[in-house]
Amino acid sequence: MSKQHWYKWHSWAGFPLAVLCCFVMLSGTLAVMSHELDWLTNPAIRTQPHQAEPFNWSEYYREVQSVSHGDKIYQLSAPLHEGFAAEAILYDAKNQRYRVYVDPNGYQYTGNGAWFNWQTTLRRIHRHLMMPLNLGLTIVSALALPLLFSLISGLILHPQWWRGLWRAPRRANKRVFWGDIHRLTGLWTSGLLLIISVTGVWYFVEKYGLGANYPINGKPESELAMKTHVSVQPQVLDTALDTVARLRPAFQIKSIYLPIKAGQPIRVDGQENQILVRDRANNLIFDPVSGALLSQRHAEDLSAHVRISEAADPLHFGTWGGYWSKTLYFMFGLLMSSLSITGTIIYAHRTFKWRKGQTPPLRNVLYRGAMNTKAGALISLTLITICLVLTTLALSNR
Repeated sequence: MSKQHWYKWHSWAGFPLAVLCCFVMLSGTLAVMSHELDWLTNPAIRTQPHQAEPFNWSEYYREVQSVSHGDKIYQLSAPLHEGFAAEAILYDAKNQRYRVYVDPNGYQYTGNGAWFNWQTTLRRIHRHLMMPLNLGLTIVSALALPLLFSLISGLILHPQWWRGLWRAPRRANKRVFWGDIHRLTGLWTSGLLLIISVTGVWYFVEKYGLGANYPINGKPESELAMKTHVSVQPQVLDTALDTVARLRPAFQIKSIYLPIKAGQPIRVDGQENQILVRDRANNLIFDPVSGALLSQRHAEDLSAHVRISEAADPLHFGTWGGYWSKTLYFMFGLLMSSLSITGTIIYAHRTFKWRKGQTPPLRNVLYRGAMNTKAGALISLTLITICLVLTTLALSNR
C-alpha cells in the first residue's frame, strides 16, 4: 500500500470523531490527577504527613462510627498518599452516598465530602460519558479501535520514527508547521497511546464476551447475617484484622468493605508483593457477626486471564508507579489529547483554500476543520452535550 493510501487511512481513523476523542482523552488525563484535585478543593482531605506508626484501622473505624449518626458504613479506605486523610464511604437514610474524612494522625474527624467529587465525576465522564454503563462504556471503549489504527498507520508513515523525535517543526507555512507539530507530538506520545488504545480495546472485548472469571468469595455463615443487614461491631473487625496480620503479615490493607444489606460479608482488599494488580486481587473475606475467615484470594494464584484484566486499570490510568507514573501520564496525556486538535487543524488546511497570506485565526481554522467532518462532528457534539447535561444533573442532585 502506498504512503498516500496510508495517509488517507490515517485521516479516516483520526479525523471524523476527533472532537469526541479529544474530550474523552482530556477527561481521562484529568482523571489521572482527580484525587489530587479533590485534595486541592476540599480542606477536609488535607493533613500533616503521617506518623511512622502502622495505620490503626480499629481507631479509624471507631471514629467513623462516632460521626455516622447511624448511617451505614460501606467502605473504609487508607490514605491514598502522604498528606491525605483516610476516606470512608457511607449511605444515609435516603440511601445516598457521601464521604467522611479522618486524619491518620490522631484519628480525628476532619469533615465530609460529596459522592460526586472530582474523582467520581471525571471517572464516570471518561469511562461512560455519564450515560448508562452498557451504552457509554461501549461508545468510549470502541474509540480505542480507531486510536490504535491511527497509531499503527502513523508509525508506518514514519518508518524511521526515532529520527523524528528530535526534528524541530519547520516554519515554511502554517500547514507544514502544524503537520510537524502533530508528527512530533504523536511520536513522543506513541508509547502512552499504545497503552491507552490496547487497554481500551481490552475493555471493549471484555465487555462483550472475554470477561475474566474471578474466584468466588465466601458467603456469611451466620444466620443473622444472611437474613438482615449487620452493623459490624468493632471487636468483630478487630478479630478480622488480627487474622489478616497473623496469616498474611506482608499484606497491606488498602480498603475494607462492610455489609450494607443481608448476605454480605466483610471484605478486606490490599496489596501483597505483586505488580500490576488492583487491590481486589488480594482479599480476605470474613463473617460480619463472628469475624470468622470465610475465604482468601492471592493474586499469584489467579489465572493469566484474570491477571491481564487486573493489569488493565493500573496501566490505563498510570497508578502502577505512584506519583511519578501519574505525573508522567498526566503530562503526556495532555500532549496526546492535543493530537486531535492539531489533526483537525491539518485537516482544515488540507480541505480549505485560504486566500494567499490571509489564514484566518486559529479558532476559525479549528471550527472549519471540525465542522468539515460533518456526521462525525454531529455525533461528537451530540454525545458531549448529553454527557455535560447528565453531569450537570448529577452534580445538582448531590
